[in-house]
Amino acid sequence: MDLPSFAPYGVFGLVPTLALLAVKILFAKVEDEQKREQARADRLEAELRELHAAIRNNYSVVLNDATKAVAEALAFIRHYGGGIRRR
Repeated sequence: MDLPSFAPYGVFGLVPTLALLAVKILFAKVEDEQKREQARADRLEAELRELHAAIRNNYSVVLNDATKAVAEALAFIRHYGGGIRRR
């Protein structure tokens, strides 16, 4: 950017050029911010998927054990159900 090149246009050439430069700088700033937020969202989404996978894996084991325990309890009640009396 050479200031003497604006000499023939004066203020009428310099002001729009500075305004365009300011718009370009602000647009670049907003674009960088958007890229940073997109990267953050992608990272958090990946972390959430990992957590969901861990929960699914852990809870499937716990639910399996609980189902077995309930089945054993029902079998016990069916077998000894008549012998249990309340007072």
